[in-house]
Amino acid sequence: MQTTSSRTKMKTINGDSLTPILIFRRLQGTHKFLLESSSQHESTGRFSFIGANPRKTYRGVGDEIQEFSYKTQKTYTHKGDLFVLLKRLMPRISNTTQFPFSGGAVGYVGQSATTILSTNQEKMQLPDVHFHVYETIIVFDHVTDQVTLIHTNIDAEKKEPNLEELAEQLLKGRESEDTNCSYLTKDTSSDEHFEMSLTNIKDSLDEVNARVVLSKQFLANLEGDAFALYRQLRKKNPAPYMYYVTFDDHIVLGTSPESLIRVKGERVIATPTEGTYARGLTKVEDLENERKLYENVEVKKSHAVLVTAMQKELQAVCFRDSIQVIDAMRIERSKQVMYMTSRVEGRILPMLHALDVLAATLPPFATTGIPKDYAEHRLMTTTQTAGVFGGALGFIGFNGHLDFALTGRSIVVENDIMRMQTTVTVTKYCNEKELLQKVEEEERLFLQLLGKEGGAN
Repeated sequence: MQTTSSRTKMKTINGDSLTPILIFRRLQGTHKFLLESSSQHESTGRFSFIGANPRKTYRGVGDEIQEFSYKTQKTYTHKGDLFVLLKRLMPRISNTTQFPFSGGAVGYVGQSATTILSTNQEKMQLPDVHFHVYETIIVFDHVTDQVTLIHTNIDAEKKEPNLEELAEQLLKGRESEDTNCSYLTKDTSSDEHFEMSLTNIKDSLDEVNARVVLSKQFLANLEGDAFALYRQLRKKNPAPYMYYVTFDDHIVLGTSPESLIRVKGERVIATPTEGTYARGLTKVEDLENERKLYENVEVKKSHAVLVTAMQKELQAVCFRDSIQVIDAMRIERSKQVMYMTSRVEGRILPMLHALDVLAATLPPFATTGIPKDYAEHRLMTTTQTAGVFGGALGFIGFNGHLDFALTGRSIVVENDIMRMQTTVTVTKYCNEKELLQKVEEEERLFLQLLGKEGGAN
């Protein structure tokens, strides 16, 4: 047993016979989460995090957060600005480790609007913010195959965690049985409605109102286990950010190629991503597709709009002379596509919290550079967008570190209803035909994914 502070205990075990999926399936408890990565290198994708049995839950809607303590089984109500409340409520404990996350809050921040509109008027009510606070987490290192168990006491009193018992559970425990799932389509947004929305919103954009994210909804009845859907999704669409988080009445799962924002000590790191192209079947074709993506003038203009918007947002929370663009318009690759990304870094202003950075960079109403009242009117009259689909999911560590990924391609399972939204970024330079093709392709791939898990009933 290793002690890193008066409140933190750690135990490391050999994980060469384990995987994050196996750990998740063997882990006993409720409100389980898995923050996973398919990238096996020393970068943002080196570690996967697993946990269960949170100490607290924060559920915020409007100007109120409900705090539930699993220790006392009591609910406490706090009123005020959600981000101000979160900064006050989130435990802050110095537990220095070599890991980016060693305990804290896992969950999501959505848009201010919590209702998803659909053509059949079915609605999904989700919180604006929803987090579980975990004292014990499991870290899987994809480089060394080591698994580290970490427990940090929120309370000041001494409490010796039984990490030996947890290690035995992970190494020799019985995993849950394999499951599958099937679906029955209920509703999708019409192609005509989405195309009209895309045209209308693009025509209204200008230098001031520079960028907006639009979404198209898919709705289905789901039979079976949502984790089976996640396992198929991670095989079909592996990404640096993959997540499965269980709440009381819904599950959020998905994959994302990009981080919205990271805060590590004084460093603020954003990796805006804009522009994609299919992978080639051969190395030569792959290089040719990379050239086509990099030389696409419209893509580069749209990408520049996004980078500029991020720089402006960071000016509110960082020293202005510290903000710089690193690795501009770099081409990254995933299993199916390549995408264009840039890295923007800055140094956070003194006395600010990592949550201040998240609040500054989270696209309100799924927009960047669009005034809130303007965006609300345009989006609510042209397309489906709300809640977790327009927000970000990730962790806020006890040590103040933060890492959130965009959730535009998430799936929400609630009461056997499955909702997915395909999102696209629209600027005045975008190619409407290519965006429509992208949405159609993602919807087709999603239906294929579900088909492999049992197909439509």
